[in-house]
Order: sequence, then C-alpha cells, then structure tokens
Amino acid sequence: MTLDHGILGVVERQVRTWSSGDAEVYAAAAGGPSPAFAIPVLQHGGPQLGLTGADMTQVLHAEQSLWLHRRFPTEGSTVVTKKVEHIYDKGSGALVVSTWESEYASTRSSCFVKGEGGFGGERGEKREFAVPTSRPETVFFQTTEDQALRYRETGDVNPMHHDEEFARRAGFARPVLHGLCTLGITVAGLDFTELHARFTAPVTPGDELRIERWPTGEFRTVANGRQVLLGTVRFSEVDGR
Repeated sequence: MTLDHGILGVVERQVRTWSSGDAEVYAAAAGGPSPAFAIPVLQHGGPQLGLTGADMTQVLHAEQSLWLHRRFPTEGSTVVTKKVEHIYDKGSGALVVSTWESEYASTRSSCFVKGEGGFGGERGEKREFAVPTSRPETVFFQTTEDQALRYRETGDVNPMHHDEEFARRAGFARPVLHGLCTLGITVAGLDFTELHARFTAPVTPGDELRIERWPTGEFRTVANGRQVLLGTVRFSEVDGR
C-alpha cells in the first residue's frame, strides 16, 4: 500500500451537527469539559481519515492544533471545510497536514505515515515546544482499562485503539489510547482559545498520567516515566470570550 499524494489540496465540505449528549460523552471520556471538544466534532472519525492508500497500521498522530473563533457551543451545527494542506518528506516517513475550518473553530492535525518518505518533497518546518524551568502545577489522572473504548464513542473509530490484532501489526503489545483522549485529559478544565500539542509516545489504557501545567500555558504529560505529550495553550480573548 502506498499513500496517494493525489489527496494534496483536496477540499471536502460537510455539515456537522452535535448535541449536548455528545458533549457529555466527550467530557466523560476525556476527564471533563473542555474547548478541545471542538476537535472531535470538526474532524469526526479521527485525524487519520482521508489518508487514501496508506497502511493504517503505519499511521501515527503527530501534532494537533486548535483555534477558537468564538465560544464553542455544547450543541449546534456548522459547515466544516477540510483540506489536505501539505505532504512533507521527513525521510523515514511522510507527514500529512490537514485542516478543518468552521465558523466556531479551526483545527489542524499532522499524521506521520511511516515508510512513506524519500519522495523528494519539502521537509517542512518543525514547531519547537519547550516548558519553563519553574515548578509546574502537577495533577494525576488514572486512566481506566476501557478509556479508549469510552473515547471511541466520540466518533474516532481507529482500530489501533480497540483491535488487538491491528495494534500488534502496528507494533504495540495491545491497543493504545487515542492521543486526543490524552490531550483532552491534559487540558480538561482550562478555558483556552488556542492550543498546540505534540504527541511523543503512546499511552496504554490503565496508565496513570502525570500532568504538569504552567500558568503561562505550557503543559507536559508523563506516563510510565516518559513524556507522552507536550504543548501549550493560549488564554487570549477572542470574539465573545
């Protein structure tokens, strides 16, 4: 299987409708309510959808960004425009960057497709993430064995998070937690207007998360002694905030 580069520049539009029940399902699966609920609403089905031709066992969610244009409602309907913006050549793989735009929010996902590099394309810029040297606020969150199954109810049905055989073919001992679930847990309770995050290692359902957050917006999450997530939020006011 080979990634189809013909997806570059392709634009798709659809109407997304969600209910307060959907918001409750997200909050229950991701540690509480958060503006990050906009991400699974806009990119319903998961960031990996649309990677035509790719071997999905070789696809990893690398980065995620979110910009809130106005307060995201717990229920509503909006037109979402999706576009594959870039396919970067990272040598060992291809990095596919896709965006989803709506009147309420915009989100961007970067997916790394292992083994699809070396095609001579642009390498692309790398966003730098860092955390302050000051002491963070630290909280802990105990994920459950069924955490991925609960997050799956938000619409992300990637088999890497629930199918044992698929996860093994992807190189994991068993299904791993959605990166977006770890991200949701990490930023739960924060009322931000912009978010950027990089996923650096997998989380297994049942792991305890050590979440470090700084008042300047930076955050880091650790599981089993290694960093799994790094990022920042911005608390600036925007339209109606």
